[in-house]
Amino acid sequence: MGDPNYDPKNHKLMTFHDAIAKFRDGSDTPRAYLERCLERIDAIENDVMAWEIINTEPARMAADDAGKRYADGNPLSPVDGMPIGIKDLIETVDMPTEYGSELFRDHRPIRDAASVNALRKGGAIILGKTVTVTFGGGDPSRTRNPHDLTRTPGGSSSGTAAAVGGGTIPGALGTHARGSTIRPASFCGAYAIKATFGALNRQGVFSAAHSMDHLGVFGGDLSDVWTMSRHISKHGGGDPGYPGLFGGDRAPPPRKPARLIRLETAGWNQTDDATKAVFEDFLGGLRDAGIEIFDRTDDPSIDAYEQVFADIPELWRSLYRFEFQWPMLQYKERYPDQIPPRLLMGLKEAEGLSQAEYREALNRRVRIRDLHRQLSHRADAFVTLSSPGPGPVGLDQGSAVYNEGSSVIGMPALSLPLMAVDSAPVGVQILGQFDEDERLTAIGRWIAEEHFNS
Repeated sequence: MGDPNYDPKNHKLMTFHDAIAKFRDGSDTPRAYLERCLERIDAIENDVMAWEIINTEPARMAADDAGKRYADGNPLSPVDGMPIGIKDLIETVDMPTEYGSELFRDHRPIRDAASVNALRKGGAIILGKTVTVTFGGGDPSRTRNPHDLTRTPGGSSSGTAAAVGGGTIPGALGTHARGSTIRPASFCGAYAIKATFGALNRQGVFSAAHSMDHLGVFGGDLSDVWTMSRHISKHGGGDPGYPGLFGGDRAPPPRKPARLIRLETAGWNQTDDATKAVFEDFLGGLRDAGIEIFDRTDDPSIDAYEQVFADIPELWRSLYRFEFQWPMLQYKERYPDQIPPRLLMGLKEAEGLSQAEYREALNRRVRIRDLHRQLSHRADAFVTLSSPGPGPVGLDQGSAVYNEGSSVIGMPALSLPLMAVDSAPVGVQILGQFDEDERLTAIGRWIAEEHFNS
């Protein structure tokens, strides 16, 4: 299992938007498309172990219903008939939601999460639940990297990333409070978006850090990622008190950026030499295409921003540890033997955090967000790595150091699976201005489709 010659230019993921024309003319059907997904799952699941449960027969019924709508010329939405996986931190009314924990074995919600409800009403096929680590922050899951079984798929959206990156489904939902969308997408070779904070409704999603948790959307390309995201926001809204994801129902056309800001963040010193070299070559290709790239050596404002990023891992820890005490402290008090060691360690760290320290962390975040807004006016987007390298060999979930900044600050982030190091995937991450997710997606499409594949 795995591809010892992984090459992002030749790695083809499942996509959905380009199948719709065939559904309409009858040369393909949602049921046949679903069966191809199930065949691919059967081929790799025993090794990859990305799925907690696959709801096969209800999925087939939903695919047949979608097929009738296409035959009649009346599909419900751009996601009608699209097979989608749901991370097991997200509530589903027709399948257990166990949060990766024995405490919730066979737990049956009485509702769908807002995101799942929106997708289901649009005709999407909710195929199954993907594996997560315990409560999104526990010890590594059983899932393996689909490109190299010796490597981690990352966490906590391990099953989601492996399912999409392994080519079994065109789209899936994850979550993100530290690096749980961008990092596993990088390791598993999938496209993903962590939208602007609050842009996608999290109701019905387990949250350990309310001021940093995001819904993450994975897909085989950015067109499907955008279509899913926009459909969720259009029909489920953003978080209460937030305006939701701005933009059209269809993916924006590719847009070439004129100027990018290259960020090292706190992650550069943790990045292996091979990944640094491949990333520098990638940036060189962008420059050759006529894109200006500025970094901390070109502008004191960028350098000041980089200095702030150096402290973000500590800031993330202060915010997360304070916020995740509820409900985790109750679980620890009542079921101490069923809390994984990694979560127990985090709870111990949280015991010493005062409300005054949390307030200061919040104030620091406000100042950093202001810096981000100001610097965003100087370029079309920021570019950096999605991870310090490919997924490490072994069960460790790998470092999220390149992802903590977007989690704390809340700006949109994309991971593009455009690099390979040691024959394993590594993502390019681009970051944008608050609420300009559509513009960022257009830039990401140009980089991935018109530049990289040219």
